[in-house]
Amino acid sequence: MKSQTNSLEDILAQLDSELNESWGQLTELRDVLKRGEIGLKQYNAAKAEIEARINELSERITYLHKAQQKLPTTEERILQEAQLLMNEYQVDLINDNIFHIRVYLTVSVHQTWIIEINFKDPKIPLLKIPSELPLLIGNPYESVKSLKNWRGTLNEHLITIVREIENRLLNLELAKSLPELELERGRIMAQAKDLEKEGEFSRAMVFYNYAADISERLGNQSIAIMCRLKAKKMLERIKKK
Repeated sequence: MKSQTNSLEDILAQLDSELNESWGQLTELRDVLKRGEIGLKQYNAAKAEIEARINELSERITYLHKAQQKLPTTEERILQEAQLLMNEYQVDLINDNIFHIRVYLTVSVHQTWIIEINFKDPKIPLLKIPSELPLLIGNPYESVKSLKNWRGTLNEHLITIVREIENRLLNLELAKSLPELELERGRIMAQAKDLEKEGEFSRAMVFYNYAADISERLGNQSIAIMCRLKAKKMLERIKKK
């Protein structure tokens, strides 16, 4: 963020310099007219050109000042990223640091993956993953598109990376045989209901969505719709907390 702010400040300084120079040119042009060194027609043409340049520079400066005021600080961005993760996943703070989070990805009743993310510098997030994870999805820094292409811009969010990893793991679960999926769905829905009763709405939402995915694969659209609605209800409860 600091480099972006400095870049804006450099651009604004350059534009201010050009604006002052244009004002100086306009003053000099008037002096030239007073001395009779140019005619009125020539003066008006040159004046219109300089004034157009002044208007353009003024508009650009005003726009950039507004943009500068809207740029979030590093602290604001850290809070935003943490809030997005907390709204959707079960998380723990590591050493009470808002920028160092442990995210729990429950992809089945028997399997929960734990990923650590340190985003003290949101432009360069550091991930710590279980050693077994690359065996399933490959090296995340190469196989997870949102992580591989991460540039740290303001329109990128860490939750996109987490979602992509979760989807890769869920797809592996969905690759199981149909009988296995039916048994898995029963266990998942039972677990989702228990989590809902315990007030663990974030985890319950994940389980309901997973049950919906399995139901769609099994061709049970009515159950899939019911599970999606339950997941949506969990999200509403999360937002109210």
